[in-house]
Amino acid sequence: MGSASSSYRVIHLDVDGRIQKVVFSRFCSPCDIKELFCTALGVPRNTNLSLLDSSGAMVSIDPTMPHNTERLPYRVVPMTGGQLADKEELFQNVLTQVAEQFSRAFKINELKTEVTNRLAMLEKRVELEGMKVVEIDKCRKDIKKLREEMASRNNSNFLEDTKKLTPRRDVPSYPKYMLSEQTIDALKKPAFDVWLWEANELCIHDNYKNNPFHNFRHCFCVTQMMYSMICLCSLQEKFTQVEILILMTAAVCHDLDHPGFNNTYQVNAKTELAVRYNDISPLENHHCAVAFQIFSQPDCNIFSNFDPEAFKLIRQGTITLILATDMARHGEILDSFKQKVDKLTTQMKSTSPV
Repeated sequence: MGSASSSYRVIHLDVDGRIQKVVFSRFCSPCDIKELFCTALGVPRNTNLSLLDSSGAMVSIDPTMPHNTERLPYRVVPMTGGQLADKEELFQNVLTQVAEQFSRAFKINELKTEVTNRLAMLEKRVELEGMKVVEIDKCRKDIKKLREEMASRNNSNFLEDTKKLTPRRDVPSYPKYMLSEQTIDALKKPAFDVWLWEANELCIHDNYKNNPFHNFRHCFCVTQMMYSMICLCSLQEKFTQVEILILMTAAVCHDLDHPGFNNTYQVNAKTELAVRYNDISPLENHHCAVAFQIFSQPDCNIFSNFDPEAFKLIRQGTITLILATDMARHGEILDSFKQKVDKLTTQMKSTSPV
């Protein structure tokens, strides 16, 4: 009963001098709460509102808004035309950006149509015209080149199970990095500037694609932030060395071989990854698979000195952490975390001396 009642919020509103009690679930979206307030105020559901507390300060309309009482109700004020105009301008800018994205997509389709037409024309020339052997050979090469170009544009080449991943060996020889004490201290802080960092040679790096966001620099940024949290919170005093290793390994590998499109796209487009993992976190499952495919190679197996039972725990922990990066599960995981924090806080209060 306690957990059920805590899932609802009660907010008191001042509606023309009358106190209106509003009850909603803490899982409601801000839009749902705003529509509920519009109903209580007796205005259209699409009316934009401002929520003010007793001091006149604005309050954000969302499930985490501060609790109030009947003595200190919130005041709901419909927004004026000038405020709406600002939102309309913002909405117009968003529509303009969407239109630009559609325009780019249509250009890609036009290019695809053009390449397809060229393919058809060349194939027809090979079949119908009595061409010389040299000319036929040249046309076949052109057709092959165009087909490869189309395949590279339309197919996402995911790692095959039989493909062997190897570190790069074509890089120049240079000494190992020598980090100064200043750099080591900076790495322990969240404010570390990742854009000053240079990429090094390793197999994990080569299996991050050159995406605008989900690239190896993003991997380094997440890993450095995890390291700084470990240092700032002194987690090394609370976690075992193996648990710290699992945290850092998951951070490094959490977006391996990311194709640049999210899970929603994978499922809707029925991609190879979505089919392989039955629409269940296809990207995160793929990141885990690529990571342990790399670790299965003798040259890359950083866990080779662990016994089978220890490696099993490391593998299980790393997979659990990477699968938890699916944003579709963010609300569920955050809610579970908050419940554990509340339970721990209650236990600490009950055991502390009065």
